[in-house]
Amino acid sequence: MGRSTVYNNNLTTDWENVSEANKKLVRDFIRYCKSSDRSPQTMHQYEEWLKVFFCWNYKENGDQFYINLKKRDFVYYFGWCRDLGMSANRIASLKSVLSSLSSEIELLYEDEYPNFHNQLRGLEAIKISTVRPKTIIGDEEMINILQKLVEAKEYQTACYLALACASGSRKAELLQMKPTFFTKEAEVFDGYMYCTPEVRSKGSGKKGKLIKKYVIKEIFKPFFDLWMEERARLGITNSSLFVTKKNGEYVSATVSTANSFAAKISKMFNIEYYSHSSRHFFCTYLKNLNLPNDAIVQIVGWSENSGDSMIAIYDDTDKNSKIEKYFAEFLSKQNKDKKEE
Repeated sequence: MGRSTVYNNNLTTDWENVSEANKKLVRDFIRYCKSSDRSPQTMHQYEEWLKVFFCWNYKENGDQFYINLKKRDFVYYFGWCRDLGMSANRIASLKSVLSSLSSEIELLYEDEYPNFHNQLRGLEAIKISTVRPKTIIGDEEMINILQKLVEAKEYQTACYLALACASGSRKAELLQMKPTFFTKEAEVFDGYMYCTPEVRSKGSGKKGKLIKKYVIKEIFKPFFDLWMEERARLGITNSSLFVTKKNGEYVSATVSTANSFAAKISKMFNIEYYSHSSRHFFCTYLKNLNLPNDAIVQIVGWSENSGDSMIAIYDDTDKNSKIEKYFAEFLSKQNKDKKEE
């Protein structure tokens, strides 16, 4: 198994001790991101990453003012990150937001700091790599996992997993789903799929990219029905499909709720489940239906320019079976032509 994610939730505990001058730079940068129409999730992530850096700077680097930092300070910081076991991917993300902060200072504060330059530009690029292997879940294994979740009365988790596998949706997309999306009127393709209203997907800007999601009914509906029955028993009236309990009442599920679903599935079945595992399942399922790539691209919501490359990533069909099927069809056609001659 690949190295698991390092969350390091304790790395921002010194934020209150960070100098006001450095805190102001962070606040100004977040305001700049807001004016540039960055999404709330992106701005929150940027702020947390910057807090990690400035807490390190406070604790390990004398709380130096950001404007006065040299290349070696950033080199020491990235070395510290590696010592903590952070992946190259995460360190690259931390470096990217620091570089964005520096570029914003160059752009907007040239009158206050005319000699400031983005020190990150001169540093060697961080080579990103795969942090963990793909978790491929086949049809039979997925059926077993869903059945076991139902037996354990984990109806909401089963519904979440079934919807993820039946639609290939991202975590943030799943959290926008509502029970009202899955009615008879929402059925398309002779009842084979549901088509939801537009939800916000990954994309630039606060609104992101708005797309409709297609959901395979036969995979999702049995677990949706069980969760709806459980919601009725519990008296849940929240408009969101997935919920969590807070201060005695049910509220819309958050990203941490979705993470808890993934952690539960991983622990119960001794696998490393993450949301993109379900996208692999969905894309592979569609490929096994012999749908052409352009149809899959439209169903998933990928752009035409990146569609084929995305399918190459998420298609886990047996390549040997594809070759065998091709030659079986080829030889069958040849034999048919010979007989006709």
